[in-house]
Amino acid sequence: MRARRDSAIRLLKTMLVASVVLPLGLFSYAAWNSYNGAFAHADEQLSTTLDIMSEQANKVFQSVDLSFASVAAIVGTMSDVEIKASEQALHLKLHELDTALNTVDALALIDKDGKALVSSSVFPVPAELAVPDRDYFLAQVERDAGTFIGAVVKPLVRPDPLFAVTRRRALRDGAFDGVTVIFVVPKIFSEFYQRLGHDTGNSYSLIKSDGAILARYPALADNVNRFARNSGFMRDIAAHPEGGIVNTVSVDGNERRIGFRKLGYTDLYVSDGIQTSVIRSEWLQAISMHLIFGIPATLLLITLTLLTMRRTQDFYAEAERRDLAEQALRQAQKMEAVGQLTGGVAHDFNNLLTIIIGNLGIAKRGVVEARAERALNNALTGAQRAAQLTQRLLAFSRRQPLNPRALDTNKLITGMSDLLTRSLGETVQLETIGGAGVWNIEVDSSEMESTLLNLALNARDAMPDGGKLTIETSNAYLDDQYCREHAGLKPGQYVLIAVTDSGSGMSAETIEKAFEPFYTTKEAGKGTGLGLSQVYGFMKQSGGHVKIYSEIGEGTTIKLYLPRHDGDDAITQPEEDSGAHRGNGETILVVEDDDGVREYASEILRDLNYKILEARDSASAMRLVDADMPFDLLLTDVVLPGKNGRELATDIENRRPGLRVIFMTGYSRNAIVHHGRLDRGTELITKPLIEGVVARKIRQVLDAPANPLPPKPSE
Repeated sequence: MRARRDSAIRLLKTMLVASVVLPLGLFSYAAWNSYNGAFAHADEQLSTTLDIMSEQANKVFQSVDLSFASVAAIVGTMSDVEIKASEQALHLKLHELDTALNTVDALALIDKDGKALVSSSVFPVPAELAVPDRDYFLAQVERDAGTFIGAVVKPLVRPDPLFAVTRRRALRDGAFDGVTVIFVVPKIFSEFYQRLGHDTGNSYSLIKSDGAILARYPALADNVNRFARNSGFMRDIAAHPEGGIVNTVSVDGNERRIGFRKLGYTDLYVSDGIQTSVIRSEWLQAISMHLIFGIPATLLLITLTLLTMRRTQDFYAEAERRDLAEQALRQAQKMEAVGQLTGGVAHDFNNLLTIIIGNLGIAKRGVVEARAERALNNALTGAQRAAQLTQRLLAFSRRQPLNPRALDTNKLITGMSDLLTRSLGETVQLETIGGAGVWNIEVDSSEMESTLLNLALNARDAMPDGGKLTIETSNAYLDDQYCREHAGLKPGQYVLIAVTDSGSGMSAETIEKAFEPFYTTKEAGKGTGLGLSQVYGFMKQSGGHVKIYSEIGEGTTIKLYLPRHDGDDAITQPEEDSGAHRGNGETILVVEDDDGVREYASEILRDLNYKILEARDSASAMRLVDADMPFDLLLTDVVLPGKNGRELATDIENRRPGLRVIFMTGYSRNAIVHHGRLDRGTELITKPLIEGVVARKIRQVLDAPANPLPPKPSE
């Protein structure tokens, strides 16, 4: 199922990516084409404008050429003296000429020293009117510069800036004889440019090839009158002397798309610049129309895909939850089946083991021949291992009767140190670390000790060459998130007992199967595979949790979480064995339906100096009670024909208050055990019966203060 889910999610993720990438790719392609189209359209506009600007500039300079020809015709071969002598007449003719040509502001003749001879704008020419330092004059002195256009200057007799166009006058005696000057006002161009680009944000310029700006709209600051020679625009002109269209930072500091074209007149250029931000803004406006329709459609597609993905994830999550629930149910059914199977045979099997172990012990006491004693010892060892196996099966299936008591966790660990040290051997170092202020727990002390011993022995086997085992206690809190990930666990305060070894570690596959019954990684004959199963069953039956953390070669940590005990119960201390367990002639009623077990129990009790009454079922026992047969203690099996042992004890206690009762069981079901725990005040001996255990328990109960039998709890 997980593979199908992953495959479906991968497909939906692919669709999700495609729903983003495909529209994005198409949009990017369309945007790129539109972007290029926006610049192509701008280039068309620039080209059209340059046509208009070139035509206007050519007409202006055609008028200038016509003016030069007209001045030459008027002056002819007149010398400077003759010109000065005819200044007034020449002034009128030149004035008439510049008036007729509205593109020309003024005309003048300059002698070889730079002094004005005659002018169309002023009569008589002031004596101080001289231009020997002007660029348009100096350019013609050393050589014939042809038609030369000077930079924009502030005129001597006119208010508006202007630029001069000069040509050499005819040579006299083969020497330089001065220049003819025609003055042009830049506003002729700037006013025309203004009409072209009113409110467009474009810039229009008339430029010399050396970077000098003759006319521009919009106007620049007074101190800006040329392009720097190393500017991008001048480099573009050098690279494309006939003209072109480039992106560059203009002289006003704005990035522009500039089209420039060379005029056929003394290396002049006209240029038109559109701000690139304007081009991009127009492009964005155009592409936004695509976005208006494209984004909602794309978002709808993405939303539908995400919704489908979420629905798919929810579907598979629900399917996975159901699958996990089914697995948990199957596991529970498996454990229930193991428990039923175990419980079904435990009673009779433990009865048989009681007879076997008991009689082997009796036989051993009467044997003096060594070979027979060894055989009996071997048989006794095998029977005890069988009893231990049965007990572990009951623990795994959570059907062992627990007798929980409040325990001090640190004292429990400290008290086991000697036993664990002996069990681990000399090659394994044991360290116990008791946390400060560790809370108390409520568990069956003997089973808790057995659990820790099991973990220690497993750790020892994982460290064949020696190592270190650390047992550490601390307080812990398990939150809702952790408990949701581990079924059957409630959030709250827990006591943590961490058992850490430096052994070979476990793989993830081993960890997954570690708690299964009969699963073991040990060699054949060296383990039953029930050690960790017993730990798991005991922890779950005690309301706790067990977790394994391990990696190959990095050791293993097994964490035991036991619920915090908040009750006021007295902390149980280890029982001291006085060694005196013989009877004082008290009478014990033994009720057991298995003849062999009853005979064994009666025999060992007689050997312990007790008087014995025997009954094979509840009815036989009640007849002895009805006959007023006196006895001090009832020792009864839990599972009996007719009424069970609990019901029998209740009936007798109703007649004889304060009666002392000990139950025997190999599998108690729910007669004296509820929710995995012994009913409060109940004394129990588990089968198979061991003589020393029976003797100690009977003596303990008989010597204790009398207490009435607690009422039978509701099931």
